[in-house]
Amino acid sequence: MSSANSILITGGGGGIGLEMARLLASREHSLILVGRDAVRLQTAANELRAAHGTEVHVHSIDLSEPGAAHRLFEHTEKHGFQIDTLINNAGFGIVDAHIEIEPAQIYRMLQLNVVAVAELCRLYGESMKQRRAGRILNVASTAAFQPTPYFAAYGASKAFVLNFSEALAKEMEDYGVSVSCLAPGPTDTAFFNSVDPQRIDGGHFFRQEARTDPRKVARAGVDLMVRGGLTHVVGTTNRLMILGNRIVPRAMVAAITKRMLRPAPVKSTMT
Repeated sequence: MSSANSILITGGGGGIGLEMARLLASREHSLILVGRDAVRLQTAANELRAAHGTEVHVHSIDLSEPGAAHRLFEHTEKHGFQIDTLINNAGFGIVDAHIEIEPAQIYRMLQLNVVAVAELCRLYGESMKQRRAGRILNVASTAAFQPTPYFAAYGASKAFVLNFSEALAKEMEDYGVSVSCLAPGPTDTAFFNSVDPQRIDGGHFFRQEARTDPRKVARAGVDLMVRGGLTHVVGTTNRLMILGNRIVPRAMVAAITKRMLRPAPVKSTMT
């Protein structure tokens, strides 16, 4: 990858996306950071410019809205940006019983995690195919590899990202375009800020001390993107767990996952 390449990162204002941006800026890549929060994006851009002197553009847009992916594509076309690398990192999940989640939230999540990813790959992938060069990195999750009770729609959305990415990789490999999928486990980012800490305390699978440093995840993602591998699961423990999922009957996997992901009851504050 040459320093002239433009890299577009969704969810680039924080977490894994920002850590990837820091790594790529240190290698003198031109970046386009995309996210909902204009202030966070601008703060990130200022930091990267000051630290590395690299060219950084920002665009604030909510990709959970219908049509947003196309509007983003039109924005980059209008400003003459050639996107040589697309990193679909933006996403969110909700920890709760599925029937307790507001329908509008489910819609927003699936629009962002599924529809926007497919649309952006279609829009930017066409240009890459025509140029016979380009890279796409889609961020999935270890939740993609088994049913995830209390995280049901999110896990299913990441299963889509995993299977979609691997299929698209095979479609695009004859045109010089690599498509890779990164699958981290729980990562210590703002992803969990909306969850009541009481519901994931103690020995819960999502407890804070068990989450991976986002810098480690970002390094794994950038390395995967550069070498052009198909799918990479971050962390030896996660890889062993997924290997076990292939051996154990799915009904048992679902039951085990249910115990791991069930939110703890909220403790009463009354005395």
